[in-house]
Amino acid sequence: MKEILKLKVQATKRKIFLEEISNLIEKEGFAQLKMQDIAKYLGISVGALYKIFASKEDLFLAYVEYQIKKFHALLKEHTKNIEDPLQCLQIYVRLKFEVFQQKRRAIEDPLMGDPFYFLKMEKRQYALIEPIHKMVASWFAKMHVHKPLKEENFLKLAYLFNSFTNGYVEYWLIHGEDLRPTKVVELFLQGVQQ
Repeated sequence: MKEILKLKVQATKRKIFLEEISNLIEKEGFAQLKMQDIAKYLGISVGALYKIFASKEDLFLAYVEYQIKKFHALLKEHTKNIEDPLQCLQIYVRLKFEVFQQKRRAIEDPLMGDPFYFLKMEKRQYALIEPIHKMVASWFAKMHVHKPLKEENFLKLAYLFNSFTNGYVEYWLIHGEDLRPTKVVELFLQGVQQ
């Protein structure tokens, strides 16, 4: 029982710290932050921070994981009563672009330093993204009933759609054009509809 309590306390601390660290990363960026800066911001010792996050990379991966879970919850909330799959895809793109715009400072450093960052994420992070891909795949499946798609592996389409929208984000980060969701779904569907 004592060990279970200890683990729950640790998980609660981690979540609270991630909420606060998210604000700092989104304001300051990640690359120039040191663990000492983060510990000072949280009002804890560097040693206490390292007990929760083994390294700066571990902290960033925890941040990414936290943000993926938040996005999934946001997406479920915004699409829960919507039957139209096209509308759901449009909501997905709008929310994704809004989140990236809000978190530009947080993602700019790792993405600019390594444009393939998301392709190199560990399987653990991909497992977190999988429920989002499955939601998107279900929308493609519904869409296929009314207007056939060239690809009937809807999960594959979801991955391709994610990469397509990530391309927009990468272009936005590098070239600074507005990140607008209009026509993104339409452009993608032009390539996959029969």
